[in-house]
Amino acid sequence: MTDPRTDQILDIVAKETGVGRARLVPDAALSDLDIPSLDLVQAIFAIEATFGVDIPVVSDRTGAEFQTVGDLVDHVLATLDKQVPDTVLRAG
Repeated sequence: MTDPRTDQILDIVAKETGVGRARLVPDAALSDLDIPSLDLVQAIFAIEATFGVDIPVVSDRTGAEFQTVGDLVDHVLATLDKQVPDTVLRAG
């Protein structure tokens, strides 16, 4: 079963970059999607704001430390999953 957060992440990327949602498949190279770097940075900021995660950004053509759409999604999900135990510990 697909993690429902994946759809939310991909919806944000599609909205911020103007790339059709159908093109945002896990193995799609970010560099092949012709996303302007500013649009990708805006998508990353929107993901950070939505999920409360920090995503590393570097100054290369893709604007991030990810080669594919799947890399980006996997990083966000892994970061979210790491934050759950911290949140539970703080609440207790």
